[in-house]
Amino acid sequence: MGTMTHTLEDYIAQAIPTLAEIPGFTALANADGQDYDALAAKYPNAVLALMIANNLFHHDREISEITQQAFFSIMDGMDIPSVRCQYDRRTDAYFQTHLWDN
Repeated sequence: MGTMTHTLEDYIAQAIPTLAEIPGFTALANADGQDYDALAAKYPNAVLALMIANNLFHHDREISEITQQAFFSIMDGMDIPSVRCQYDRRTDAYFQTHLWDN
């Protein structure tokens, strides 16, 4: 039996229908410059979803796991404010643990 490799493109392609349902996500993903800033202020849930989608494969394994858990929570239909709370709690714990690593 072979192994399956997932790329960012694979995950995003599968996720587009769900992500597109988040108000402002598509407009934000296609925006640039001032348009982005105005849309970001209007659609904070879309900002979080886009940030998570763009950071699925972080160079740090623990951050990748936190981000991927948030991504799949969104894909499973969890409301974005709950995902944000969970994501923030886990990233804060990560940074508190690794604050003095360097």
